[in-house]
Amino acid sequence: MSQFKDKSVIVTGGGSGIGRSGARRFAAEGAKVCVADVNMENAEKVAQDIRKQGGEAFACLVDVASEADNDRMVAETVKRHGGLDIAFLNAGFGGWEMDILNGDVALFDKVLNINLRGCFLGLRSVNRVIRRGGAIVITSSTAAILGTGFNPAYGASKAGVIGLVRSSAEAFAKKGVRINAICPGGVSTAMTDDVVPDLAGGPDELPEVPFMGKAHPDHIAEVALFLASNRAADVTGSSMVVDAGLTCSFAGIMNNLNK
Repeated sequence: MSQFKDKSVIVTGGGSGIGRSGARRFAAEGAKVCVADVNMENAEKVAQDIRKQGGEAFACLVDVASEADNDRMVAETVKRHGGLDIAFLNAGFGGWEMDILNGDVALFDKVLNINLRGCFLGLRSVNRVIRRGGAIVITSSTAAILGTGFNPAYGASKAGVIGLVRSSAEAFAKKGVRINAICPGGVSTAMTDDVVPDLAGGPDELPEVPFMGKAHPDHIAEVALFLASNRAADVTGSSMVVDAGLTCSFAGIMNNLNK
């Protein structure tokens, strides 16, 4: 029996990409899922797909940069599912291509508000109700490690996520809750303008990703499930890099950036 059976899970950014894969996988393992997204149509479609497969899920319209929306999301999850065990705070915004010296300040603020403030507010709301033995996983990025000269706001926001996770670990540990970040490399999602088909196989049949290649969102979702599970009981305050070796090769990194 899956250890996620009957667990209550929130997935932000659950309407597409990594969040969609995460919501579907948690549900397949028996969890009750709140599919939270700023795009209600996408969130509802994912929730409907889960229900068609015999799972339990509902869609929730959430702007993660809003404190009220985060509180409402958590309250609705507790009301429907009787509590909260796991939060996958995955929602993010790219805001691609920004000149660090002459870029649009409003765009910088938007990226920080969604990617960093959104996680901070999510943690505050989740903290009030998450049950002992629970887990929090936040999506950061290898951009937090490498830096991104073409997109400084994104790199800064994701670096902030790692700092937030490390700085929150002790406080959540006192509640019996673990918190970790995932740092994906290249992932094929709508945010990167890729067409992402469903994979035919299950989690044990995920295709190998070429060195420094792009992962499917399902690859990242499996790492999120691991970090949320008791199999990662000794892991907290960490940032797990999942990047097909992108950060291993300086030459490779430069080649990728210059493509």
